[in-house]
Amino acid sequence: MTLKERYEGVINYFKTNVPVAETELNYSNPFELIVAVILSAQCTDKRINQVTPKLFKDYPNAEALAAASSDTIFNYIRSVSYPNNKAKHLVNMANMLLKDFNGVIPSEIDQLVKLPGVGRKTANVVASVIYDKPAMAVDTHVFRVSNRLGLTKAKTPLQSEQQLIKHIPEQYIATAHHWLILHGRYVCLARTPKCEICPLTEWCQYFKTKVINKDAPHSLSTKKTIMTKPDPIKTKILNIKAAPAKKSPAKKTETKKDADTKGFIAHSTSLKPGDKAPSFSAKDQNGKMISSKDLKGKNVVLYFYPKDNTPTCTLEACSLRDEHKFLSKKNFVVLGVSADDENMHQKFATKFNLPFSLLADTDMSIIKAYDVWGTKRFMGRIYDGIIRTTFIINEKGIISNVITDVKSKEHGKQILEL
Repeated sequence: MTLKERYEGVINYFKTNVPVAETELNYSNPFELIVAVILSAQCTDKRINQVTPKLFKDYPNAEALAAASSDTIFNYIRSVSYPNNKAKHLVNMANMLLKDFNGVIPSEIDQLVKLPGVGRKTANVVASVIYDKPAMAVDTHVFRVSNRLGLTKAKTPLQSEQQLIKHIPEQYIATAHHWLILHGRYVCLARTPKCEICPLTEWCQYFKTKVINKDAPHSLSTKKTIMTKPDPIKTKILNIKAAPAKKSPAKKTETKKDADTKGFIAHSTSLKPGDKAPSFSAKDQNGKMISSKDLKGKNVVLYFYPKDNTPTCTLEACSLRDEHKFLSKKNFVVLGVSADDENMHQKFATKFNLPFSLLADTDMSIIKAYDVWGTKRFMGRIYDGIIRTTFIINEKGIISNVITDVKSKEHGKQILEL
C-alpha cells in the first residue's frame, strides 16, 4: 500500500462516517477558547469543562482577566495540572492581548505563540477552530495515532505536523486534527489500543505488523522474550494437556459504560406539528436584528445546527443555499441558528456565499426555547449538545413540520418535498 492510498483510505473513512468532529472543550467565543486550550495542556478536557464555567462567568473577557491577580485565578483552576503556572499565564496573556492586539485574538500562528502560555499546539488549535485555517495541532493523541497508522514517521510533534499537512488536503486539515484526537482518545488508546473494534485496520501499519504478526520479534506481545525454536516434545505435551479443557464460555460482565450506551436514546425536541412556534429575536451575521414578530405572513425554515464550518453543518448550509431560490418562490424565509457569535457566522456565510441569515444565539435562549439542546452520542461518547433539527413554521406562526432526521447533503430538497 502506498502512502497516498493510506491517506486516502483513512480520510475517506472519516469523511463518510465521522463528518462532524470538533473540540470537546466548552466555549462560546474566541477568548474562552484560548483560555480553555491553555488550561488543557497536560490535562483532560473533562476536567477543564468542570473548571471553566465559573471562571468564564466571573472573568468573561480579557479586560476582566487582566485586572485579576494570579493568586485569585489560581483558586478557580487549582484542580487542573500546573495551576500556579497556568494562573500566571492567563493573567499575562490577557494583559498582552489588550496591550499588543487591542483585545482581539490574533489569527496568525506567529502572533499567537507570542502570548504567554500559548505554544505551537495551542496556536494551531485556535487558528483552526476559530479562524478555520489549515493548521494541524499535534498533541499526544495525534502524534501516536498518525505514527501507528503509518501516516507519519515522526520523532517530534513538529515533524508530525509537517508530514500531516503535506499529505492531507487543505480543506480537511482542521477537521483531521479532531478526527485523530477523538480516534486516539476512544479507540487507539496509548497502552491498550482497541484494534478489535477499530474501523481503520485496513490501512493501519501498527495493526498489520504488531497485531496480525504476533509472533514477530517486534511485536508488543513478545516484548523482550527471546525467540527460540519450539521443542516438539514440549509442544505435544502442552497440546495433550490443553485438549480436555472444554469450558462453557464465560459471560461477559457488563460495564457501566456498556449499560449506559446499550439503551441510549438521543434527545429529541418536545415540540410537534400544530404547536405555536416559540417567539425569538437575535442578531444575524450582519448585526441585523431578526425577530419572529417581523416574519408574520411568511413561511419560515428555522434550522438548528451544532457549529459553523464543521463538515456536516457546511453540507447542510450549502444544500439550503443551492435550493434557496426555490424555497423563496414558496414564500420561505431560511434562518439558521447555532450558539456561534456574529463574527463566526459572518465568516461562515461569506466563505460559502450563504444568502440567508444565521442567528447568533450565544446565550442559547432560542436553542432552549425550541428544546434542541440535549443528550447525544458521538464516537461512543455521550454528551450534551445542539441536536440538528429543522422547524417549518407557517404564516400564522404555527409549526407545520419538525424534521429530526435531517439529510444534510440534500436538506433543501428534503424541505421542498414536504
